[in-house]
Amino acid sequence: MSKGNFKFLIFNFEFWKHFSIPVHPCSSVAKMICAVVFSVSLCLSGKGFASELDFKTLSLIPIQEGGRLKPMDTFARESVRFITGHEEFENRSSMDTLMDWLTHPETWEAKDFILVENLEMRDQLGIPKDQKRVSPKLLMHNDGFMAFAKMNYAKQQKKITLDAKEKESLAVFGRLQKFEDLLPGDSLTIIPIPNTKTYKWASIGDLKKAYDLDNQKMPDAAKEVLMTFARILKSYDGHNPTEFAAGTEDLSRMLSQIGGKEYPDPSKISMEVQFNGLKPFRVAWIIHLVAFLVIGLSFLLEMPKLFKPGFIIFIAGILMSLYGFVMRCLIAGRPPVSNMYESLIWVTFGMTVFALIFELIFGSRYFALAGSILAVFGFVLADNVPTILDPSIGPIEPVLRSNFWLTIHVLTITLSYAAFLLSLGIGHVCLWSLWKHRDDKERLKRQTNLLYRVVQVGIVLLASGTILGGVWASYSWGRFWGWDPKETWALIALLGYVAILHGRMAGWLRELGFTIGVVSAFLGVLMAWYGVNFILGVGLHSYGFSKGGLPYVISFVVVEILLVTTVGFKARKA
Repeated sequence: MSKGNFKFLIFNFEFWKHFSIPVHPCSSVAKMICAVVFSVSLCLSGKGFASELDFKTLSLIPIQEGGRLKPMDTFARESVRFITGHEEFENRSSMDTLMDWLTHPETWEAKDFILVENLEMRDQLGIPKDQKRVSPKLLMHNDGFMAFAKMNYAKQQKKITLDAKEKESLAVFGRLQKFEDLLPGDSLTIIPIPNTKTYKWASIGDLKKAYDLDNQKMPDAAKEVLMTFARILKSYDGHNPTEFAAGTEDLSRMLSQIGGKEYPDPSKISMEVQFNGLKPFRVAWIIHLVAFLVIGLSFLLEMPKLFKPGFIIFIAGILMSLYGFVMRCLIAGRPPVSNMYESLIWVTFGMTVFALIFELIFGSRYFALAGSILAVFGFVLADNVPTILDPSIGPIEPVLRSNFWLTIHVLTITLSYAAFLLSLGIGHVCLWSLWKHRDDKERLKRQTNLLYRVVQVGIVLLASGTILGGVWASYSWGRFWGWDPKETWALIALLGYVAILHGRMAGWLRELGFTIGVVSAFLGVLMAWYGVNFILGVGLHSYGFSKGGLPYVISFVVVEILLVTTVGFKARKA
């Protein structure tokens, strides 16, 4: 790989001289200070453009990337998150980091910012195991790493299963390649090309190549775009807010004129930037945390009157997550069936809705208590592990497009997971009663009856979803059932809950056995939901496969087993 490929066009001195733009020495850029805005209601926060350089206009410029049109704000967030592991790096916003990458490539080539998660991979690269990031220069000059990544890519093409270290080599190489493509402008596909059959936009790098080949035949509009982009980087480098704002406004106007009627709807682009800044699912878990604390106090202090404000806050959390789902679906133009991140936030949201419905029906207070704390765990998990659960909005897999039965199947299956997740929460409430109030038979009976109702809903949904999956399989693959790992584990999870339900109806399982059975049965759901996609990684449901998170899941399983074992022994001795 030639180092020259990493030099961005604006730093070609001849190019600057052609437009009579003086070259300024690189200057330090003030750190972006993001203001957290709290609304009158509960902790509704959003990040604004608070530094002297206003990135607002630049963030709204559409870019064609990842199979769809998105705002530059989304592109910057996804790029920085993919390369570094976080949306913000060194306390700077994604837009600020992206602009600094483009403006000062030499500085960043020697800086440690490319994420390396696997410990064995760090050892091979010769870096300390507590060092999470490396520089592009280190990777490019490490012949052993480059050969290892190339070999693993060939193995992947041959469908050979890779181990964790081999997969990490490809991930690190992908992060390096992402950074490399940014610097010459090859991934900055912001120039619309109307009336083409492919609808493929041109990049800044494409214009640079056209300029280098034949400047005389280059359209004036393209020259203006290059000149304006040069102005933007120059003003960023010189930290000139006035010139930076004027340059971004001019660039936005030019691109809109080039795109004409086919240019993206500004309102949709603006909505996505608003969604990015608000982070509704992050706000939702904050609200649910407040709800859990208030509802929890109503139990601890034995003050039922305190439950009502907590319940209202709980509803506010549901409305915030609903708002986030509506926005995400409008942006993506599809239901949340694409990846594990969408599955998790959908299941968590569905669980809170079930908790609300059951609370309104039975008025027990337990559903709101369990629903609020589970929502905190679900949304926090989705919000904090972007390298495992990628929150990016991407195009839906071809197998899922325009397939009514498959969409209904996926949503029904995941709603069953939501019901079983709620049963897990109510199951833990029952375990607490078995631990602290073993002699209160009436309390235990009332709680296990509530648990029974939730499990019933989950079984109906899982059975329906499995049957719908068979209909889709017959439609797509020509067979109703084929013992695919996903199918098999869905059936195992279903039969596990059915056995527990029948055991209760037959009188074989009383309060203790039924509660432990329901809590333990969720491990089958976990295997069908997470295990097949992240551990096995085989089968026809390949669109859901991913990697990572195994230590967290193992820890959860161990804690659950220890919990039910401890409670079981104590309850049996009582």
